[in-house]
Amino acid sequence: MLKIVCGAGNEDCESVKRLVYVYAKAGCEYFDISARKDVLEAAKEAAQLAKLSTPHFCVSVGIKGDPHITKAKIKDSVCIKCGNCYRNCPNDAIYPSIIVNDKRCVGCGTCARKCPTGAMTMYEKDVNVKEILPYMVQNGVEILELHVMGQDTKDLDYKWNIINECNPKYASICVDREYFGNRDVINRIRNMIAHRKPYTTIIQADGIPMSGSEDTYKTTLQAVAMAEIIQNANLPVHIVLSGGTNSKTAELAKMCGINFWGIAVGSWARKIVKPYINSEDFWDCLECQHQAIEAAKTLVKSSV
Repeated sequence: MLKIVCGAGNEDCESVKRLVYVYAKAGCEYFDISARKDVLEAAKEAAQLAKLSTPHFCVSVGIKGDPHITKAKIKDSVCIKCGNCYRNCPNDAIYPSIIVNDKRCVGCGTCARKCPTGAMTMYEKDVNVKEILPYMVQNGVEILELHVMGQDTKDLDYKWNIINECNPKYASICVDREYFGNRDVINRIRNMIAHRKPYTTIIQADGIPMSGSEDTYKTTLQAVAMAEIIQNANLPVHIVLSGGTNSKTAELAKMCGINFWGIAVGSWARKIVKPYINSEDFWDCLECQHQAIEAAKTLVKSSV
C-alpha cells in the first residue's frame, strides 16, 4: 500500500485535488488529507475524475506541540525581505512579497530554519476534532490518524478518545523519537492500543517528519529504523513507514527485514509532480497531466 500525503496542514483544495487526481491515475488508492470538509470533497472529486472506483481516505489531526498542526507567520518588524523563506518553501506557501498563504502551509518549518533574523515563526492551528472527525467517518473516511509528536498527554488522551468513539475502520498513530527514547515510544503505543482489537490500529513509524526532499537511502534511513523498533515490539498493529520516505524506502525496508503494511510519502511525492501540477492551465493541458502521471508512476511502482 502506498499512501500519498497531501499534507495534514494542506488546506488548499485545488492543490489537493490535483495531487489526488495525478496519483490516482498513477495507481494509488490511499490518500492522507487535512481534516476539512471542503478538502475531503475536493479529494473525492479528484478520485471520480480519475475514475478511481475505491479511493481510501485518511484524515490526520495532531496533539498540541506536534509540527503537523503548525503554520508559518511573519514578524514584519524584523523581516529584512531577503527572500530565503519563499525561495525555500517546498509547498509554495510564501509569496515573493513575503506573505504566507495559510492554506498551503503544511508546517514543515523550512522557512523558519532558513530565516536569518527569526522573522519566520510557527504557530499552532488546531481543529475541533469532536465536530469534524465524526463527520469524516460518516462521509467515507476509513482511517483517522493522530500525530502524537508532543508531550501534552491531556490533549493526546482527549483526541484519541474522540477517534475511538468515531469507530473508524482503522485508527492510526503517527509517532517519532524526537522527544522520546525507544522504550517511551513503545510504552506510549501500548497504552494507546490497550483496549483496541488486534490489527485495527496502524502505527505510522515517522523517521523524521516532513524530511523527504531527497531521493536517497540516507533520507529514508530513520523511517526504516523507526519501523524496526515498532516491529521488534511485536505489537498487534499494522506498520506504515513515513517521514523521509521516497522511492528507496521499500527497497531498504525489505533489505532490513521490515514487514511493512504500507508506505506514506508526502514531501517527495509532492516534489516530483510539482513542476507539472503547478501549471495554471493544468486541467486543460493534457501534456502537463501526462508528465505528472508518469512521474507519479515511478514512485507508485517503487513502493510495492
